Amino acid sequence: MYQEVIVEGFVLQVEVTHCVNEPPGPGTWSSDWDAQGCRELEFTVLSGICYDEDGIRMDADPLGLQLVALQYGRQIEAALWFEIDARQRRQRWAA
Repeated sequence: MYQEVIVEGFVLQVEVTHCVNEPPGPGTWSSDWDAQGCRELEFTVLSGICYDEDGIRMDADPLGLQLVALQYGRQIEAALWFEIDARQRRQRWAA
């Protein structure tokens, strides 16, 4: 799944390579994991753009993308979960 997220002035094209989103089942006694649910996400930053102080668009180089993914990994993941949850809500309302 491909997503576009905005983090700290970067517009990033991100590919979600692995996503597990199991809701909690409080009545389940088979294991702690089933009772509390599980959310895992792995992603790869494919490309990105940023803007300089004059508002001129610049493409981020591959090394810069790796640094952005390391430095802002938690913010990227939070933005991806926000988009994934919103997509699920839209699908529930459309059904």
